[in-house]
Amino acid sequence: MNVKELMKRFLEEEGFKSEWEEGGVLFKFQGLKIWCEFYENHDNYLEFTISFSSEVPRCVALDLCNELNPSSVLKHYLADDDTLVISFGEFKEAPDVPNETVMEALELLVHGAYRFSERRDEMKSYLSHPASKTVN
Repeated sequence: MNVKELMKRFLEEEGFKSEWEEGGVLFKFQGLKIWCEFYENHDNYLEFTISFSSEVPRCVALDLCNELNPSSVLKHYLADDDTLVISFGEFKEAPDVPNETVMEALELLVHGAYRFSERRDEMKSYLSHPASKTVN
């Protein structure tokens, strides 16, 4: 079983509605849209991504990505249009991956999105505070 078959099984067994497109599948998990991309010639590799507006200046979003990346298996990065993308990839030994493992990966991805959002909101609050705009 390759990762495409793994995801088809997972989505069906767990009751997720999904939209299959060329190269991947889109579905919702805990209220967030997740794109699962498959790669030709890589039967055991997939990539889950969540994308959303960073809502802060690019330099602040990049700092937050750098802060969150070293301690995580998730990768936080900005697309060219300043959309934040959080990704997680790869399942080795796809036939042996139980649904619980896929669910844990998705929960990790969502947690990464919430962590970014929390830090972003802290920075937005800081940047909107009058004292942050004063120069000594």
